[in-house]
Amino acid sequence: MSDTTQLRVMDFDCPSCASTVERALGNVEGVEDVEVHYSTGRVEIHYDDSLADPNTFEQTIENQGYTPQPA
Repeated sequence: MSDTTQLRVMDFDCPSCASTVERALGNVEGVEDVEVHYSTGRVEIHYDDSLADPNTFEQTIENQGYTPQPA
């Protein structure tokens, strides 16, 4: 079943940073779509909840060098 979660990432320096996070999240198993809004720091993740664990999303963002926060 599909689900959606939102996070905020306040330490983007440039649009390339947002692209890096978008690509990394897109490679997580079960993620169906990722929307990253650089200007607001909002990240919206659409995923299959039978395949993906939302805690993985925060770890993925941290692995790219950014700090996720609840939206």
